[in-house]
Amino acid sequence: MAFVFYDTETTGTDTAFDQILQFGAIRTDENLNEIDRFEIRCRLLPHVVPAPMALKVTGIATENLTDPALPSHYDAMRQVHAKLSDWSPSVFVGYNSISFDENLLRQAFYQTLQPIYLTNTGGNTRADMLRIAHAVAAYAPNAIAIPLGEAGQQVFKLDRLAPANGYNHENAHDAMGDVEATIHLAKLIRDRAPEVWGRMMQLSRKQDTEDILKEEEILCLTQYWRGQAHNRYVTECGVDPTYDASRAVFDLKQDPQPYLDMTTGELVHEMNKSPVVVRAVRTNAQPILMPNTAAPDALIEQSLPFEELVRRASMITENIEFQSRVGEALANRYPEKEPSAHVEQQIYDGFASSGDQALMQRFHHVPWEDRLGIAMEMDDLRMKRIAQRLIYFERPEVLPGKTRAALGHEIQERLNAHDDVLPWRTVADAQQELAKLQSEDDDGSLVEFVSDLEEFLGELLQ
Repeated sequence: MAFVFYDTETTGTDTAFDQILQFGAIRTDENLNEIDRFEIRCRLLPHVVPAPMALKVTGIATENLTDPALPSHYDAMRQVHAKLSDWSPSVFVGYNSISFDENLLRQAFYQTLQPIYLTNTGGNTRADMLRIAHAVAAYAPNAIAIPLGEAGQQVFKLDRLAPANGYNHENAHDAMGDVEATIHLAKLIRDRAPEVWGRMMQLSRKQDTEDILKEEEILCLTQYWRGQAHNRYVTECGVDPTYDASRAVFDLKQDPQPYLDMTTGELVHEMNKSPVVVRAVRTNAQPILMPNTAAPDALIEQSLPFEELVRRASMITENIEFQSRVGEALANRYPEKEPSAHVEQQIYDGFASSGDQALMQRFHHVPWEDRLGIAMEMDDLRMKRIAQRLIYFERPEVLPGKTRAALGHEIQERLNAHDDVLPWRTVADAQQELAKLQSEDDDGSLVEFVSDLEEFLGELLQ
């Protein structure tokens, strides 16, 4: 299957309220040879305030945020969705993408009334080169160089890892530059650690991951925390009945006997305390689950005799009632959240009906003058609200005066707000962050950057 390596540059790190400013992607064949590439930049949305640190890191100038020569966010994300659909089916690969870029991409598609699950439906699968690098560091430690931080911890930031492995990453934090660096690492790992690469490609597929959990009674689970690998022998011990991608594994370092008769409530408590004995993994998020025969030396040395691990695993796999209670505990692990009042945070509050999906498709293909009528036909209040907002962003003159004024007032209130508990970044928040950057500018290198951004933020308040 082909691969699509992609990266985003954004206004910040909040996957609900920040936005993509640059998207870059390269499609390769199964041997990682480039077939095609695509890159696009877009303008800042009217209600989004960029984080000064994000602009500093990416080098995006303030004049580019409102450059009329660039497409709007709506037009850019329509092009991104069309290109990725044309490149499907593929394995979609980023660097820290499962935790970050993919969520930004889904949010961008959601806020432009497009199907959000493009990267893991229709034959597509997803992989994350950060997780693959973690796996290599744990299971093939001599395959690639891992730089160290000041405290001696392993550093997996792309702008450190790629240069440490022979890549000239002068254009780090440019979307296309980061894509090229990611492909460089992928080729190295595929060639130098083929067994780890092959296993992680299996784990990029949900069904294959579920099969591995079912068929391999004892597995090595690796999870990273602050640059340190934590390796455990585990066995699957439950499936969330409300979400089958959520699985539980039992840390075989512990004797299962005291847990086997626990109630669902007691198991929930165990999942939320430290050390975690029953822990969750997601089969659709490329967990690092290696064969027990590949266990790192340190884990083997510290572990119980393998016969005892087998005995403990069998106690769990033979106890169907325990597995059922663990699954219920997974489903009840967190208290139910209050619904958010903000449309951005309602992205996973349910699927649009087939009727609304048809209306969303029509929305994109009729004149702007007709789109408000389509929006008003939608039953899903989220989609109706997003549709109205899109019309305001793209062609405000076609809206009734009262609607246009209300949307404009709402956006200005967002920008001007001074409430510390708001989930989005306000102008005041950005000004405070900018002042901190200025106070730390010992060599005066940020004078022009600070001045330009101060002026830009001031204009947002007008």
